[in-house]
Amino acid sequence: MMLLLALVVPLAGAALCWAFGPVLRSTAGWLATVAVAISFVLVLLTGSGHAALFSWMPGFDFGLMLDRLSLLWALIITGVGFLIHLYSIGYMDGDRAFARFFAYMNFFIFAMLLLVLSDNWIGLLVGWGLVGLASYFLIGFWFERRSAVAAAQKAFVINVVGDVGMMFAIFLIVANVHSISFSDAFSAASSFSPALLYAICFALFIGAAAKSAQVPLQTWLPDAMEGPTPVSALIHAATMVTAGVYLVARCAPLWDQSPSAQMLVGTIGALTAVSAAILGAVQWDIKRILAYSTMSQIGYMIMGVGIGAYAGGIAHFFTHAFFKAQLFLASGLIIHALRNEQDVRLMGGLAKRMPLAFWATLTGVLAISGIPGFSGFFSKDQIIAGALAHGHPWMYAVGIATAGITAYYMFRLLFITFLGEYRGNVDPAQLGIKREVQSSVAQEPEHHRAPAWVMGLPVAVLIAPTIAVGWLLFGSSRAPSPWSRFFAEQFSPGLTSAPAIPESLTTIITFCVVLLGIAIAALRYATQPARTNAVARLRAETERMPKVLVNAYYVDALIDLVFVKTARFLGALFGRVVDPHVVDAAVRESAASAQGLGSLVRELQSGLVRAYAFVIAIGVGCFLIYYLVSGVGH
Repeated sequence: MMLLLALVVPLAGAALCWAFGPVLRSTAGWLATVAVAISFVLVLLTGSGHAALFSWMPGFDFGLMLDRLSLLWALIITGVGFLIHLYSIGYMDGDRAFARFFAYMNFFIFAMLLLVLSDNWIGLLVGWGLVGLASYFLIGFWFERRSAVAAAQKAFVINVVGDVGMMFAIFLIVANVHSISFSDAFSAASSFSPALLYAICFALFIGAAAKSAQVPLQTWLPDAMEGPTPVSALIHAATMVTAGVYLVARCAPLWDQSPSAQMLVGTIGALTAVSAAILGAVQWDIKRILAYSTMSQIGYMIMGVGIGAYAGGIAHFFTHAFFKAQLFLASGLIIHALRNEQDVRLMGGLAKRMPLAFWATLTGVLAISGIPGFSGFFSKDQIIAGALAHGHPWMYAVGIATAGITAYYMFRLLFITFLGEYRGNVDPAQLGIKREVQSSVAQEPEHHRAPAWVMGLPVAVLIAPTIAVGWLLFGSSRAPSPWSRFFAEQFSPGLTSAPAIPESLTTIITFCVVLLGIAIAALRYATQPARTNAVARLRAETERMPKVLVNAYYVDALIDLVFVKTARFLGALFGRVVDPHVVDAAVRESAASAQGLGSLVRELQSGLVRAYAFVIAIGVGCFLIYYLVSGVGH
């Protein structure tokens, strides 16, 4: 009962905010926040269990399941979601659609909970689709802006591509298992042929790649920054983009039976991690930098769960939820204080002016960079070491290299934003900024300034888990770690081998690469010469930026050429040629032919007996001639 209540309370909050928004006004924010808090408490009190909802027919039983995997996701969705809701009360204060915003946010939480709590494929698919719908509402929340509408449509379309893959996989499963239950499908996995199993895993991963913004379905995620900053925090940290990681981890029994599918997922995750990290190093918009960092970190998680290092991949999801939410909310403090400025080139010197934002960003940067003692260090090392233990040395190398690139661009963000002199009063043209094309992220509408504690408290609270979670999960001197023991019964250990490089040496190598990335960032942005000539140096860097990176490898241009322009060409061809000159012409000719034939027949209906007799005589004559000729031939 409590599990069902945990699911429906956010939905009830969404309905109340939507229906009575004009009456509730600012109270809608507190109502939605309390709804998420209640859901968190209910999930925590439930701990584990199963709730049967209803049965449609044999094999089609619907219910909710709270095991250790779904428990972890549900706690993050509601726990971090609660902090983001609380922060949003201050951030969105004064927005004329305040209640509608919180209705969407609560609906998003409900959709994610349905996704992770369902014990069957249909419930998963419904939650999966509703999450895409909720993201469409939130990304396009400021629908007066064309860019926001375009970003929402792009996210929705790409996610629908993933939904089609999910549906195809479910069709294959139900056709062969005759049940929608997870447990039935996983029990039958060993009896599937290799080709069928690979097809199921491949189709499922299409859905995971779209939802978690993995190559080549990643282009929607940076544009999703068009939504309000709390939306970015919710989507990137605790909910939507981690759904793909959850899907692969939930379907571990399927992937364990298909090494080819594991290699596919691990490869895509590794490529996404390194390619997104490189793009993060050339961004100027603070939210887009964090967006590419999310894409890269999700790539780490996908690589981990894909190759069988489930505990490491899920651990990185857990730690990432805290430090990425903290980074986004801290960026929101900056954007709010600077009246919606998002370009880091027009920041600088904010460490003294905004100490909470500085310390929160610093803590988050240290965590995402993998500095020892911070949460990201523990979880990221688990993935990198796991890649080598599972026999993937090139993924191991990519993981280490990506850690160095991550440290570089995150400290680049830190140094440019908080050190040196404030550049907000500088003419943007002096920094090489062209306002009309500087970023696809338009400035957010300006809101009122709510009490500082409403936005500051969630940011301050998140600092604690960003530091302490890693110690709680992996800091024990006992082996295996508390985290490994927690998931000991959830996943099979898989095939591992003694790595050629001890894990302790891997940690040292990774840390040295991270230090190298930090050192390069410091030399470029934190030294006295760099800070003294910051405007000139930033302008020069802007002008020398490689076009292939500025345009994100031209993936959007390729998609536009192959799909969008092709679709428009075919639409124009059918609309201007095929439809009027083939389809319509066929209809017109049919009508004209019928009309002509009718006119001909009408001429024969003269009403004169002698005319009819004449026609009959001609007919009889024709028959006689035919039979005479036929007889002579034989």
